[in-house]
Amino acid sequence: MSSLTLSLRADQGALVIEALAELPFKTVFDLIGRLNRQANAADAGADTARAYSISVPDLQLIVGALRLLPYHRVHLLMDALEEQVAGMGEA
Repeated sequence: MSSLTLSLRADQGALVIEALAELPFKTVFDLIGRLNRQANAADAGADTARAYSISVPDLQLIVGALRLLPYHRVHLLMDALEEQVAGMGEA
């Protein structure tokens, strides 16, 4: 399974975790754990983006979870994710 690298600030990562927490636990516990481990391993400030290595199914789960939150809370993050994924296709 191929890996993608997403760049998220701490506030964006927290929003992803919040969205995932709304889904059934057995569906997201592994992904939440992996994201938390990567966030804790990164030595970055609150405004500094961290790199997260995820799979395509992980990204699909994240996007699906974010879509369940109110638009005004997630639209900037969704735009940033779309831009990053589009850039991966060009690389």
